[in-house]
Amino acid sequence: MVRRTLAFLCLASLGALCDRALQATCFAQAPPQLLGRVGDNLVSSAVSPDGRLVAGLRSAGPDQWSVTVWETDGGREVLTGPVAHPPATSNALAWSPDGQMLAVGAGGEVRLWQVALGESRILPAEWLVRDVRISQNWVLARCDNALFVWDWNTGKLVKRIGQNHLLAAALDKSAGVLAAASFQDSVRLYSLPQGKLLKTLPAGPATVNLEFAENGERLAAAFRYRSDRGQDAAVYFDWRVGRPVFRMPEHDMVGFSVAADGSRFLTRGPQGGHIWDPQKRQSLLEFNLPSLQTDSLSSDGKWVASLPAQQNQVILWSSDGQGEPKPLASQAAPQRFQFFAPGLLQVLDGACSVWKVD
Repeated sequence: MVRRTLAFLCLASLGALCDRALQATCFAQAPPQLLGRVGDNLVSSAVSPDGRLVAGLRSAGPDQWSVTVWETDGGREVLTGPVAHPPATSNALAWSPDGQMLAVGAGGEVRLWQVALGESRILPAEWLVRDVRISQNWVLARCDNALFVWDWNTGKLVKRIGQNHLLAAALDKSAGVLAAASFQDSVRLYSLPQGKLLKTLPAGPATVNLEFAENGERLAAAFRYRSDRGQDAAVYFDWRVGRPVFRMPEHDMVGFSVAADGSRFLTRGPQGGHIWDPQKRQSLLEFNLPSLQTDSLSSDGKWVASLPAQQNQVILWSSDGQGEPKPLASQAAPQRFQFFAPGLLQVLDGACSVWKVD
C-alpha cells in the first residue's frame, strides 16, 4: 500500500503550507478566481449549478427567517421571500439542475421557488424538515421519521417512505434511486417514482452520510461506532449487486468526501486523514492537518478544500500532495465550504464567495 505523508506547516501565518519537498506544481496554471461575493449574516447558502445565482438564508428577527437570491457577478438581488421556522439544520437549500427552481426546507414544509417569476408553492411534510435535496425531477425532504419525494415540475407527492430515526439520505443524479439510512439499521435503496425497495446494504450503528458517485453506480457511506470509534470507516458500495467494493478505516472519523467520478476518496479524523483510490483499493496519501471540518473534493478528485483548525481561511491543495496549498481570502472565519460543480467552490463566512478553480 502506497503511503506518503503531507506535512502542513506555518498554519498561523499562511493558513497552511506544504512540506517543501512536495512543492512545485500546485497552482502552476491559473490561480483560483473569485467570481463573486454576496450577502451578509448568512447561516446557509447554495449556488446554482452554473454558478450564476447564489441563494442565502438569514434571520430576520426572533423566529423569523428569509431567503434571498443574488446574481453572483455584481450581486444584484433577484428574489427575497419568507422562510418557515426553524430552517433545516443539515441542508436547507437546494437548486434544480437547470437553476430555475430553488427548494427551501424549513419547519414542516419545503417551499419551492420559481426564481425568475418570484413565485412559490409549498410542499407539506409531516415533521420538521432536516435536509432537502433536488436531483433530476425529484425534490427530497428528510425528516426524523419519514422521507418525502415530490415531482418538482408538478409539485405532486410521488412517494412517502416511513423510516424511524433517519440519519442520512441521498438521491442519485441519473437513475432515479434514493438511498436512506436510520440509526442501527441497514442502508436501503428505493427506485423512483415507484418507491420499490431495490437493495439493503450492511451498515454500522450510525450511518452519518451517504453520497452517490460514478453516475449513480456506486454509493459511499460513512459509519460511526459509539462504543469503539476505532471501527469508524467509510465504505464504497456497488449497490446493484449489494456488496462493498472498498472499506476505508479512519479512527474517530469526522466525515468524508468522494469525487463525483469516483477517482478519489477522502476520509478525515480530528488530526488529519487519508486520500484513497477506490479503483486500486489503496491509500494514496496520509495527511496531517488538524480540523473538525469535513474537507471537500472537487468532482474530478484533483483538488481538496480544507479549513485548518483555528484558521480563518479555506485552503486549496492538490490531492496528490504536490505543490503548495493556496489560502483563499476571507473576511471572517468560514463556516462551510463545498465544491458544488466542476471547478466551482463556494465558501460561506457570513457572506457567500464563489471561486473558480482550474
